[in-house]
Amino acid sequence: MQNTTHKNRLSEVFPGSLAEVDTLFNQFFGQGPANRGLSAWRAPASLWEEDDRYFIEVDAPGVARDAVDVTFDKGVLTIALERSHGDQKYQHNERGFGKVTRTITLPDTVDPESIEAGLADGVLKVSVAKTPESQPRKIELK
Repeated sequence: MQNTTHKNRLSEVFPGSLAEVDTLFNQFFGQGPANRGLSAWRAPASLWEEDDRYFIEVDAPGVARDAVDVTFDKGVLTIALERSHGDQKYQHNERGFGKVTRTITLPDTVDPESIEAGLADGVLKVSVAKTPESQPRKIELK
């Protein structure tokens, strides 16, 4: 059995020099010359479920409260965020700006009247209660 070194495996996956790999990586992720213009940004989200509620958290650093819009219509929760860059003339910028919209289809078992949202420390937190009839119920023994 032939022993393949780590370097050989890397060269198979990434042919060429590391500088070429860095260039490809930077082009793919939008890094490049500072005067290329402002790029879009992402707002990573997490969604989890507990017995009685769904929770959604969306990273929103630098987003002002008045630039957040949370709506619920026909089973779809829509979160729109906008991060503005102001009037700065950047010499170098790796941060993205603009509008990001995330949509999450929620099950029919949610109570639309229970939706709560808050923005603190750069994180948008949304919670949605389940309808009482959809929640687990403990049956007492007689």
